[in-house]
Amino acid sequence: MMKEFKEDMMKTFEMTDLRLMNYVLGIEVKQQEDNIFISQKKYIEVLLKKFKMFDCKLVATPLVVNEKLQKDDGAQEAYASRCKSLIGSLLYLTTT
Repeated sequence: MMKEFKEDMMKTFEMTDLRLMNYVLGIEVKQQEDNIFISQKKYIEVLLKKFKMFDCKLVATPLVVNEKLQKDDGAQEAYASRCKSLIGSLLYLTTT
């Protein structure tokens, strides 16, 4: 049945059979005889390296508890394009 489906698809569309899929759109795919496992580990590692967070210390809550937020806290101003890139990457991560 699968062979017939592939042949029909190849007749209708320009395509080739690349066998088992390993990686697509930031998602790792591991196919076995009775299951398929998908993971975004590689994509997350790329993001952590890109935004220089790969060696950051893990915490349960990424904010200081009971901290009063201020508009001007003395920290460097964030780069808007970098923040937009990070947010877009995280949105893609959560929607895939």
